Amino acid sequence: MTAPTESTLAILINVADQMPGPTRSDLTTLLERAGLSRYASGGKNKQELLRRPFQLARIAAERGDVAAHRALLTFISLLVARKVTDPENPPFWFGDLREALRGDGYELTWDRVSDETRPTPFGGTQKTVKVSYEILPTDAAPVPLAPEISALEKELARRGYATALNHYQQAVDGLLNQKYESANGDLRAALEDLVTRLAEDHAGYQRIPGPSPGQPRANQGGPAINHLVQQGNLPEREGGKLLQGLWDMIHTNGPHPGQSDADEARFRSRSVLSGLINESTPAA
Repeated sequence: MTAPTESTLAILINVADQMPGPTRSDLTTLLERAGLSRYASGGKNKQELLRRPFQLARIAAERGDVAAHRALLTFISLLVARKVTDPENPPFWFGDLREALRGDGYELTWDRVSDETRPTPFGGTQKTVKVSYEILPTDAAPVPLAPEISALEKELARRGYATALNHYQQAVDGLLNQKYESANGDLRAALEDLVTRLAEDHAGYQRIPGPSPGQPRANQGGPAINHLVQQGNLPEREGGKLLQGLWDMIHTNGPHPGQSDADEARFRSRSVLSGLINESTPAA
């Protein structure tokens, strides 16, 4: 399980810096309660007070420090509880934070502990909502893909599949920077180029001509996959139907602006990445 990304933590830094509060003293207390004070070293303003412990804790978490990983998530929960008293009427940044966390593989959830109505000095009433926040992983279990990702890039480079490699690397960059529509488009392009090249190299596939002389038709992924299945290079019951279904799935909602959110992009990235790894193995 990965730590919250830098772009997600940047939202928190901006939130903490907004007025009103919390104060520097409040943030120091939150760092202590979360277990991040060991990374803190002061700072000339509230942003700098948080930036260093966030960066150091994130590095430690990515290296396997479970305590640092837990501390980052705890701080997020504490700050949200401090700033969002009623999640049904949240501040403008709350949706952005939840979406960013989804992109990182987490769901920010809450429970309404109690609703209290108290009289005001002027004869009215005021409703107070007590909320408990929790951050839960969206994956059932950690999926250790890092070694496979490195092997995938190496294998694509070895085969000379530069286009598939370039699209894949752009997709990863899009996911890390929460550009979900472009990430989906690049994932689709990476898979399309890979299956088309494999069909050409191993099954005698010839690209369908396009309307312009000498230029192949776009969207060759489907025909290339069908060719691999029909020629027996990819039997239906040994991955053929799965790959055909994956290809159909990544067309759903397109890579169109406003159509893809963090959940969808993360699901597609895991699915397509598994397909890329399986299809690019040396035995393919």
